[in-house]
Amino acid sequence: MQKMHLFKLFIVVLLVLIVGCGKKEDKTLNKEGSDVSGLIKKDSVTGKEKVLLKYLVKKGDKFVYKMTAKTSQTENSPATEGKDVTQDNEINYYYSKEVQDVDGSGIITFKVKYDSITINAQMGEQNVKYNSNINDTVKSNPAFLQYNAVINEPFFFRVTSDGEITDIYGLEKIHENLFKALGDTLKEEDKQNIKESFGKESMKEILQQEYQMFPKQDVYMDSSWTKSYNTQLLLFDVVNSAKYTLKGIEDKDNQKIADIDAMQTTEFLNKEVKQRGVKFELVNSETSGAGKITFNLNKGCITHKETSIVLNLDMKASAQGQSAKSVQKVKTNLWVTLLN
Repeated sequence: MQKMHLFKLFIVVLLVLIVGCGKKEDKTLNKEGSDVSGLIKKDSVTGKEKVLLKYLVKKGDKFVYKMTAKTSQTENSPATEGKDVTQDNEINYYYSKEVQDVDGSGIITFKVKYDSITINAQMGEQNVKYNSNINDTVKSNPAFLQYNAVINEPFFFRVTSDGEITDIYGLEKIHENLFKALGDTLKEEDKQNIKESFGKESMKEILQQEYQMFPKQDVYMDSSWTKSYNTQLLLFDVVNSAKYTLKGIEDKDNQKIADIDAMQTTEFLNKEVKQRGVKFELVNSETSGAGKITFNLNKGCITHKETSIVLNLDMKASAQGQSAKSVQKVKTNLWVTLLN
């Protein structure tokens, strides 16, 4: 989902997992032979099964993922001469990662690299295709330099056992690639600006979409929970609230797989904003979000995720006695798939 970073993905989908009922003790082993049944318990009062969700991996574990983000945006405003103008963007990340360390508190250190990236951007009859594996004129376009810089350049990140990425480091070689592509005549101030604009936060934004932040407490079968966070949509402050429901547990290839549904709502905290003498007013808004996720308890990873968010916004801008209307329609989709 990208309009070349104009819109961020406002998706927070939380995973839960719980095993099915049965009188026989179930000591599920992962492919390395570790006992994960300690995460699964029965409530001493209700008898219902519950699970403590954790990303449990071991040093040397390897994962290969494909992440696809797709955005379709339609705008009708004075800037488009009162016509509907649609832009479709799709970006595919192929990346691999390996566990370097798991410390005593469960924090995991991964080495990760992007193996390839493809982008397809279309507006009207204009169509641009980028493929990091193909050396063509598109690849040399300055708009894609940051993608060229990351290919096959390993860096590191740390993530907690409940899915929060806390640190990203080792980006020096990627930044050097960027400096070289820009002519390597940059001032130190320019280099610092590049590091800030294409550094830890931008990398974290992508990788966090794979991970979900689990609740710290045990989760019961058929239970729902919510997570809310404040952010900004265009010029307006909003609160996104996501509700997650464990729909069931299935046994697949000797693995315990959790099926999760997610729903998201968006509340606007303000509907008028003044900026540089212009008043922007949100006249009408329609927002919705949904998702489905599968999580493999044995492997300690997401195996598949698909989410969708729809935003329909009617706005009005006023200044010096004149006003203009703008209609924005945005649909974003995200797919994350484990390939190995």
